[in-house]
Amino acid sequence: MSIPVTILGGFLGAGKTTALNHLLRRGRERIGVLVNDFGAINIDAHLIEAAEADLVALSNGCVCCALGPDLGASLDRVAARQPDRIVIEASGVADPWRIAQLVRLEPGMTLDAVLVLADATSFAAQSRDRYVADTVARQVARADLVLLSKTDIATTAELHASRAALLQLRPDVPVAEIHGGTLPDLVLGNPAPAGSRFVADAPEHGFRTWLYRNDDAFDEDRLRQMLASLPSSVLRAKGFCRLGDIAQLHLLQLVGRRFTLAPWPHPAEPGLVLIGTDRMPADADLAAMFERAKRPESPRP
Repeated sequence: MSIPVTILGGFLGAGKTTALNHLLRRGRERIGVLVNDFGAINIDAHLIEAAEADLVALSNGCVCCALGPDLGASLDRVAARQPDRIVIEASGVADPWRIAQLVRLEPGMTLDAVLVLADATSFAAQSRDRYVADTVARQVARADLVLLSKTDIATTAELHASRAALLQLRPDVPVAEIHGGTLPDLVLGNPAPAGSRFVADAPEHGFRTWLYRNDDAFDEDRLRQMLASLPSSVLRAKGFCRLGDIAQLHLLQLVGRRFTLAPWPHPAEPGLVLIGTDRMPADADLAAMFERAKRPESPRP
């Protein structure tokens, strides 16, 4: 299977480096991180297993590498370490979607999501600034999910103003609040084969979750249309489901408005978890949406 690649963007000072440090320390997956400013990543000394001029391998299986001028070569170098996922930090003044387009051309790579951090203490002012407004607007324009950072130190007025500025730029963009630079599990991580894992990794972050278990097969077109129409309050969906007239098992991954459905060749228990804000539709409404996406006469495996 191809390696999922996540692009992490956001303006200068939004908290990207803090978030990357968190990813490298926690070691829940073998993550390969490509960074622009290699020296800014403060890696715990006890985690370092080996170090080169522009690469650090960690004892938990993660690796951090400097992002060179040739993105393809940098991706190949990290991929040789066989990570579960690659995270690319975009420059604070870069358009992360341009990097995402290059990733889509790389063999063996799959664009998972474009995540953009927005500083809750300053985003509203940035969106009005004559010098940086265009930059932050481009960063948000193609984001799958915006992570409003520094919400633990922002005032109520700053938080409301930043949310209003985001909605003015992208009325449909899903927004999740984070604090302390910690990226929640809802934005990263492949689901494990067991359905029970889906529930285990979600509640600790304070987001609302909803679990759907059903062994019936979905109509693929109906399911895709339904997923595309989910409200922005649904931030993440992941799990396994059956599709088509032969009820083939598929892996579903959704972040923001981007989703993939890929055949899954291994045994797995069908089950989908949705993670979102407190404005996510009621359980009964979500269940009705999924029921309408089923095949008229759903075959059993």
